[in-house]
Amino acid sequence: MTLKILTIITGNLVTCLRRSTRNCKPVASFTLTVPGTPLARFYSQPLSHNEVKVPVENLNLVTSLEEMGVDLTAFRKIDAILLKKATTHEKTLKQFLLHKGADAKMVASIISRYPRAITRQYEVLDEMWNIWKEILGTDETVLSVAQRSPESFFRTSNTENLLKNICYFQSLGLPSRILSQLMLRAPRTFANSIDLNKQHVKHLLGLCSQLGGKNPREFLREVLSKNIFILTKSVSRVQSNIECMKTLMNLDDHALLLWIQDNGAPILNLSYTYFESNFKGVHSVLESLGCTEAEISLFIFTYPKVLLMTPKVFETKVNSLLECGGGVKEILNNPNLLVMQIKTLKSKIKMLTECGYDFQSSGLSVLLLSQAKLTSKVERLHNSESLN
Repeated sequence: MTLKILTIITGNLVTCLRRSTRNCKPVASFTLTVPGTPLARFYSQPLSHNEVKVPVENLNLVTSLEEMGVDLTAFRKIDAILLKKATTHEKTLKQFLLHKGADAKMVASIISRYPRAITRQYEVLDEMWNIWKEILGTDETVLSVAQRSPESFFRTSNTENLLKNICYFQSLGLPSRILSQLMLRAPRTFANSIDLNKQHVKHLLGLCSQLGGKNPREFLREVLSKNIFILTKSVSRVQSNIECMKTLMNLDDHALLLWIQDNGAPILNLSYTYFESNFKGVHSVLESLGCTEAEISLFIFTYPKVLLMTPKVFETKVNSLLECGGGVKEILNNPNLLVMQIKTLKSKIKMLTECGYDFQSSGLSVLLLSQAKLTSKVERLHNSESLN
């Protein structure tokens, strides 16, 4: 019935239009709506205020990346807009990296983890690469940085900033060993602006003077040699940790200075809350086992890496060593026992326990043996047991 009505109305409309054309009279505009039928939407109709016209992905780029083995799911998650660009340099990047010793899988991995790499032109890549190579020595070493930390290497095309950073660190008297380690293990340092790096260095030099140090540059070299990542952390984080260390560990300025430029340097990377939580966790466990304040402070001062463990991990490791027959004093004197992963520690304890090893009388140091040496020892214990 609806279709019939629509046919009649359409026919009348066409007739009116013909008459109007002959008489050159304008036809009044109106909207035709058929009951029960949704209003037709023509593509020329403007988008409503809540509709957004989304650009389409560059099909050629998507196809090219697929053929290269790039993980497009990861790519879209990191930088989906990049797939809509009309001009990119993924093929140039691939050829450049292959020429430097990469394989296709490595190239795909780099692009998947840092999509912005495909926006770099050949001239920029070549110039950046040569600058890094001057410090690191070989294409292989530079490639290892680009593979491990693509964001650091491909993040910027500002070669001028890179050169300024290199010159600045050299002006501080940093030995080539530290400069190489900075580029190799903490390349993000060179993606920082020169002003930001100056701010970090100024803070560390000032800290040395503040704590009574006489040689700020030597202090800087010592800290960097122990903690190569320090310049990638915010000044506020480092300062908060220093204040926290001083308060919780009850250190005077001289002791704090010595600790920071030696064993305590890696702890400066932690967030304030993480440092505080881990310190209180270690303190609580050792206190519950009868350790004195002096023993706890000395243990943390000489082995600050213990603060890199969460309270739960630390407690689990200590309990595992105690349960097998070890003593608290022995644990404090052999902090390397706590370096092992929990799974590895428990596995070693189980191997030795099953062959009758007596931890209480023979000690815990056997757990520090490599897996191969431990396996050999366990075999000898089994053999001696069978002879008895």
